[in-house]
Amino acid sequence: MINEDSDLPDDIFAKLPGSSAVLNHAVSVDTDRWKRALGARGLPPAQGKLAGSGTISVTRKEVFDLGDQVLTVENAFQLFYYSLAWGLGTRAPRLHQRLDGLAADPEKAGKLLLAAWTLVRDGAPACDAYGTLTTNRGAGRIPWFGPAFSTKFLYFAQGSVANPKHIILDQVVSKNLRLDAWPQAPTAGWWPETYERYCGLLGRWADQAGERLHGARRVRADEIELTLFRRHLPIT
Repeated sequence: MINEDSDLPDDIFAKLPGSSAVLNHAVSVDTDRWKRALGARGLPPAQGKLAGSGTISVTRKEVFDLGDQVLTVENAFQLFYYSLAWGLGTRAPRLHQRLDGLAADPEKAGKLLLAAWTLVRDGAPACDAYGTLTTNRGAGRIPWFGPAFSTKFLYFAQGSVANPKHIILDQVVSKNLRLDAWPQAPTAGWWPETYERYCGLLGRWADQAGERLHGARRVRADEIELTLFRRHLPIT
């Protein structure tokens, strides 16, 4: 169980990167591999930078921009591609299986992605948007698009908002929360209510960080997430 009353750890506060570092956080992507994989499955082609050739760099800001687009199934597929590509990087582990899951029933997947995106845009609770893409036990409703990547899709679906509420959760972040707020944190399969508590915790830690900075600037919750992801704990 997440301890929502825990205080912001000092080491996290000390290493907050700032909003610019978060938005410019870039990942390398092999566009040729993506084009081959999408084409082989008859999926809609990628647009924008992913439609180019060679290795490109994709930033969080560039994926956020896709979240600002008009709510359509076609745009939801592009947001899916980019959030997945950013999360997988050049190595893109299990890319073929993940796209197989999308291609197995693209109509159903499109409806789920659009529904989740719409809930995010409408300001719905995190558990509702997350629960659209995952079951009550934390399993992905789209095959091979599990809870960690569901949180990435929801995160980028917010678009370029100043204060994101839906925050990325993966096994690295959950492990690095065990010391302070989540002793028995699982590394996968988070329930919708658990995800909402996690988002609430990071939002409160961001507020605490802003208070400790005496209002000098607003701290985003994804600054906390990125710092947790990069956190190096001593081996015990």
